[in-house]
Amino acid sequence: MKNFCFLLIVISFLVSCNNSKKYEGKWEYNHRLSSDKNEDSPHSLLIKNDSIKFIFWNGFDSKKHPLKIKNGKFNFKGLSIPIELINDTLKLNGINSFVRYSYDDSIPNQLWGKLVTKVNLPKIKTVSFSTEKCQDKDHPKYHVLFGKRFDNNEFSLQLNDKYAEMQDLGRFFFECRIARSEEIIPFPESVLYIEETTPMKYIEDIFYNLSIINQLKLSFVNNIHLKFNDSLGLYYEYEKLSKKLPAFRSDVFYSTNTTDNPMQPPPPPPYFPMFDNENLESKFILLKNDIIYFNDKIISTLQLKSIIKPWIENNNAIFSLYDLESTYGNFLEMTAIINSIYQEVRENQSKLTFNKTLKELNREEYNEIKLQNPMYHIWSYSVPHYNSVIEQENSFFGLKVNKKM
Repeated sequence: MKNFCFLLIVISFLVSCNNSKKYEGKWEYNHRLSSDKNEDSPHSLLIKNDSIKFIFWNGFDSKKHPLKIKNGKFNFKGLSIPIELINDTLKLNGINSFVRYSYDDSIPNQLWGKLVTKVNLPKIKTVSFSTEKCQDKDHPKYHVLFGKRFDNNEFSLQLNDKYAEMQDLGRFFFECRIARSEEIIPFPESVLYIEETTPMKYIEDIFYNLSIINQLKLSFVNNIHLKFNDSLGLYYEYEKLSKKLPAFRSDVFYSTNTTDNPMQPPPPPPYFPMFDNENLESKFILLKNDIIYFNDKIISTLQLKSIIKPWIENNNAIFSLYDLESTYGNFLEMTAIINSIYQEVRENQSKLTFNKTLKELNREEYNEIKLQNPMYHIWSYSVPHYNSVIEQENSFFGLKVNKKM
């Protein structure tokens, strides 16, 4: 009897192994066979006998998740997803379809090309970022990666599957628009995936080159999460901070640090002051060597929140300047915190004025709240750039400021 029970256990183990074996290997997302038609479905997946790994459309690898295959389901991350294998097609929950790779390439040159830079996203937890479930096809987005090269670990821009110089951004956006037959207006959004340790001298250069081509809508990606629901299937949720660069301004006495052959800037646009009120009181926050300062004293991110709130309520002009040695992750955290306080103040104002949340407001009501608490926040200027402007003009875009940092 004991031998018979042992034999049953062995047979069950072998059957289980064989059952898992048929799912192992590399699988590529098949848009034609999938019912979700969603660009934010996983690009591909790698299955081993005890793990599953998803790969993003933009080339980022997710971490491996421990996997159990039982009763026709993938069990991982607390999820239990029905699976169906028909010949060489694997369906997850009847929505996401994957086919076996016919070549040995983990990221085929289909949409994004190969990932040639390493990007560790910031993953900041001290502030809540807005989230986006899937790409909005009515509002085109261009994806820009900046990280460390795989071949020499040097910082580099990546456009499609090639290393690029900063001044290549203009040509990249122009070619993308031509390929998509897009109108010049509305301008698409630049989605930035940036290595958290990138020195700000490179980020300043990205701002400069995007401003030259009037590519002003930006979204900074903080983190990406693998998600699942019954209607969408598997998809990625992006944590983002959306901002808008000021219109390009030609500062003849200042140049960025990393562009070898800067693009010839276009004629300057008609002059529009950045501030409606030239007599606004100015407040300054500085990021120096990755430390936040207020009045020459070090402050924490928690202190920053309490300091910023009354400034926003009083409609002060807020300058959050950065030095070129600080890193992108700390810059993003500082900017996101200030942005979140603006949203908090506007949320409170919305409840007082209309007894509604911001999401419940119509366009006219939302514009009224924005007029009550305008975003007088200068966030994209470095300390040396700010000092250059002040030295030449004793003002900043119409605001009477003569204090050098």
